[in-house]
Amino acid sequence: MRYFHELSDSTVRRLVKSGMSFGELMGKYKQPDWCGYPEALNGIMGCWSLMNMFGLRHKISREYCEGCDYYKGGK
Repeated sequence: MRYFHELSDSTVRRLVKSGMSFGELMGKYKQPDWCGYPEALNGIMGCWSLMNMFGLRHKISREYCEGCDYYKGGK
């Protein structure tokens, strides 16, 4: 399963255009291993940085997420 934050913008645009639901998105892609946010890919109820489709999503890294209350650390 691929990480959502690693997808290209063109792939995300195709997913949006296809009408994929957030439930389908969570079934096909995963959030970073260090992310403990429940259902982080669940649209507006998910992680705001991760769900920022064409901006912050590309900055997601361990270092970026270290200040988050849901950061699990590790590899």
